[in-house]
Amino acid sequence: MEIAKPTVANVAITLANTEYSYALPAGTRTFQLRFRNVDTFGQLAIDSGASGTTYVKLGQGETIKEEIKGGGATLYFRGDNASDTVEILSWK
Repeated sequence: MEIAKPTVANVAITLANTEYSYALPAGTRTFQLRFRNVDTFGQLAIDSGASGTTYVKLGQGETIKEEIKGGGATLYFRGDNASDTVEILSWK
């Protein structure tokens, strides 16, 4: 049995409380997201412009892992610290 190899993405967050996005690769079925700086509180949304209003909050050092039905999506996120990196793993 072959083990699924994830796609690794690192998205630079240069400004605090500013929305950034990442388009998951086509066919993605599962993703995992976390902020590299364990002191960052993050917000994750599925709709553009919603990361400050309709979101899931990530606590300091928290990782979120979700399955996607239908494959592929764009993630919208923001963090309360500048100069951070969002680490995203995605599986097809």
